[in-house]
Amino acid sequence: MRIDPAVLLVVMALAIPLIVELRTVAAWVGIDLTLVETAVVGVALLGAIVAWALSGDSGENGSKPTG
Repeated sequence: MRIDPAVLLVVMALAIPLIVELRTVAAWVGIDLTLVETAVVGVALLGAIVAWALSGDSGENGSKPTG
């Protein structure tokens, strides 16, 4: 796991308001998003965050500690 589960929870909790406000920002630039479209974008974003967090190891530069 790339990041600590507690950090993943915090990142996901902070992503929720950003996803909700996405509709407001989109409306400013003339894009009308429905609730379903916003939900799909939100699920895709949260899924991408979880997939990134679960993929790979947390080795910073691929080197293993010696000793």
